[in-house]
Amino acid sequence: MFQAVSENNHKQFFKEVIQAARLWPIWMRLGLQDIRMRYRRSSLGFSWIFINLAIFILSVGIIYSYLFGQNLKEFLPFLTIGLVTWNYITSSIVEGGNAFVSSEGYIKQIGIPIYVYLFRFFVAITITMLVSLPAFLVIALIYSVPFQLGVMWVLPGLLLLAVVSFLLIVIFSLLNARFRDVGHISSVALQVLFFITPVIWPPEMLSKHRLGFVVDFNPCYHLLELVRHPLLTSHSASTLNYLVVMLLIAMLLLVALLLSVRYSKRVVYLL
Repeated sequence: MFQAVSENNHKQFFKEVIQAARLWPIWMRLGLQDIRMRYRRSSLGFSWIFINLAIFILSVGIIYSYLFGQNLKEFLPFLTIGLVTWNYITSSIVEGGNAFVSSEGYIKQIGIPIYVYLFRFFVAITITMLVSLPAFLVIALIYSVPFQLGVMWVLPGLLLLAVVSFLLIVIFSLLNARFRDVGHISSVALQVLFFITPVIWPPEMLSKHRLGFVVDFNPCYHLLELVRHPLLTSHSASTLNYLVVMLLIAMLLLVALLLSVRYSKRVVYLL
């Protein structure tokens, strides 16, 4: 009986997600509106996303290239795409985690599937990431990063990254609706994780000191590689990278299912 109930709950989860997905005109419009409101009355608008990233890359990239003894021609493209991908992951957790809390007014007044508001934040976060990508293209052109047909391997990498992003939004939005301290805890944890993930430093630096396991057991590194490796080398990421990310997606999906079964019907009362 328990198994039957569990299966029904899981089917209900997928049914509600599909129903929300079919309401794409609503969450697409809301997501775009969120970005417009963020840069309302700004002369440069969306360009600030690109400008902020470019300034950070140039200032930090030049300094850290000397600190780590890296070739600037190789280090800046590495740093740029690493930051773009990392910001996408962290935004999914921090900003996406506030999806229900920030949509409290809509949820309490409009009777539509709550997953619409998760898609809303997914759209806003994903568009922000896509607007940031030209920063890498500019750096790649300046430093003559070779692009061949193999660069197309970035497309399945971006797709898997988007799946992870949506699942993270589901998980942390439900947790944050129930436990408001989750947002603060995740922000602190991400600060620590940033420094042990090869975003601003090459993974080879730890391998030389027999600390390669810190990188190998870090799922964020494998996520970064799905996008970074094809863009920098025009070759696919390693089989291990794909296997780890697929395992990560399976685990996140399981957690999302369990949390949805427990809290999705109670979200309106938790806000």
